[in-house]
Amino acid sequence: MKVIIVGAGIGGLSTYLAFKKHISPLDPSLQIKILESHSSPRSQTLASGGGLGLAPNGLRSIASITTNAISHIQARGFAGTSMTFRNDKGGMLGVMAVGRRERYGYDMMMMTRAGVHDALLSEIEDESVIRWGVKVIGVEEINEGEGGVLVELADGTIEKADLLVGADGVRSIVKDYLFKGEYQAQYDGLTGLGGFLPLSSIPTSLRESLPDHPVTMIFGRLGFLAYSVASPLSDPDPLFMWWSIYETDSLPDRTNIDYEDVKRQLLHRSGSWKSPYDATPRSQNDATKGIYRQLIELGCVPPSDAPLIPTNSNSSGPASSKSMSTAPRILPRYVTPRLPYWSNATAAAGTTSASKNRGRIFLLGDAAHTMPPDVGQGVSCAAEDAVVYALLLKHYISNAAAASPTTLAVSTTTSIKATATDVNSPTSVLEQTAIAYESIRKPNINKLLDLAKRSGDMKKELSWFGQVFRDLMMKLVLAFKLPETFNDVVFAYDPEEEVRKYITKASGR
Repeated sequence: MKVIIVGAGIGGLSTYLAFKKHISPLDPSLQIKILESHSSPRSQTLASGGGLGLAPNGLRSIASITTNAISHIQARGFAGTSMTFRNDKGGMLGVMAVGRRERYGYDMMMMTRAGVHDALLSEIEDESVIRWGVKVIGVEEINEGEGGVLVELADGTIEKADLLVGADGVRSIVKDYLFKGEYQAQYDGLTGLGGFLPLSSIPTSLRESLPDHPVTMIFGRLGFLAYSVASPLSDPDPLFMWWSIYETDSLPDRTNIDYEDVKRQLLHRSGSWKSPYDATPRSQNDATKGIYRQLIELGCVPPSDAPLIPTNSNSSGPASSKSMSTAPRILPRYVTPRLPYWSNATAAAGTTSASKNRGRIFLLGDAAHTMPPDVGQGVSCAAEDAVVYALLLKHYISNAAAASPTTLAVSTTTSIKATATDVNSPTSVLEQTAIAYESIRKPNINKLLDLAKRSGDMKKELSWFGQVFRDLMMKLVLAFKLPETFNDVVFAYDPEEEVRKYITKASGR
C-alpha cells in the first residue's frame, strides 16, 4: 500500500510514525511519502514558530508511537504544572494545578513548537521519505480500474496513492478537494502575538518570582497577557516566552508588519497594568517602569534589531545549533466551520466518491478541525488523530486477514487491489477505518471547540461591568480549589483506550 501524507508538520510526522509502528508489521511493503511545501528545518539557520503548552494527552499520544521523542521533548521543555491567574491591577485571582505527572503520567510542557517538531523529525530514520519544498495544487480520484488517488504538484509531477492523508493545516488543499472549496478558514477577529526572551533579560523581580509562579495569565478589560518559562531552569540562560491576544476587525498584514504600531497597541492595552513585582513607587525612570511595560518593550523589537538567542543549549537535534529571533510573532487567528465529515468515506450519501475509493482520503489536525489556541490542544489533537486512525487501520487490516487468510495477502502491495465489493477488501478496510475514526474523534473535538470558544470570549475586550463579573467568577471558581480531576476531560484522553472501547462496543462484547 502506498500512502501519501500532505504536510510535514506535527500531525503529518505523527501519522508517519504511527503508521510505521502499527501498519508496517502487517504490510512490510508499505510505502509512505510526505509532501511539504516549506523547506526542511535542517536547511534553516533560524528556528521558526512560536511557543506552546504540550498537554499530557498530547504527550501520551506521542509516547505511544515514539518514546525517544518524549525524552527529547522533556529535555527541552519546562514542566509548567501550575498556572497563576491575575487581574490587571496585580490582584491574585487564583492558582490552579494543570497537567501533573502524578495524575496523568506526564507533566504539561511549556516550550517552543520547533522543539516538538524536531523531536518527531529526529525519529524519521530516512528523511528522503519527505519531499520538502513541493506544493500540492490538486487532488483527483481515479474512478477507473482499481481506483486510487492522484496528487498533482506545482512542479508538474503527479503522485499516485492508495491512501491520501490531509495533514496540511488550516488552508488544506486536500480539504478543498473534498468540499469543492467550501468551508474556508475565516479570521475570527482575534490576533495573537508573542515571542521569546532570554530569562536573563527580564526584570530581576519577575525572574525571582518564577520558581513559585512560572506560568502566569493576566486578564484586563482590553485584552490578555501571559508569560512562562519555556525551557529547563537548569539551562545556562533559559527561554522565557510571552504571549498576548487582542481584538481587531482588520486582518493584520503579516508581510508588512509595523512593529512600532504593534508595540503601541500592546502598550495601550496592557502597558499600564500593575504587577505585584513592580518597583515602588513607579516613575518614568526605566528602573521603575511597570513589569508588563518592560516586557512589551523588550519583546516588541523589529527583526532587524532583535537579538538572537539559542533555542536550547542542553539539546541535540536539528534545532539545537540554531538561533531564535526575539522579534514578536504576529498570528491572526483563523477558524474553520465545523466540517460535516473528515473523509470521502463519510461524505453525504457517499456521493463524492466511487465505492472503490471511499476511505482513501481523510483529514486530520487543523485540516479537519482548526483548534483555537485557547485550550492549548492543537498539537495534542493532531497527534491523537494520527494514533487513533493508525490503531483502527491496524485493527481492520488484522480482522480482514483473519477472515480471509488465503485470499487477502495484507503483507503485499497487491492487497489494496481486492475488489471493492468484497467486504474484506482493503478498500472496505479503509472505509471502515475512516467511519470509526470520525465516530471516535468528532465528539471529543467538538467538546474542545466549545471549551475554546468560552475561553476565547474571556480574553476579548469587556465593559467595566464585564471585567468585574469575569474576575469575580474566576476568583470564586479558583477559590474552591477545583480538584485536578477537573482537567480529566482533556488531559486524561487516551487514544488506545478510546479505540479499545469503540471496538468492544462495535463487536457487541
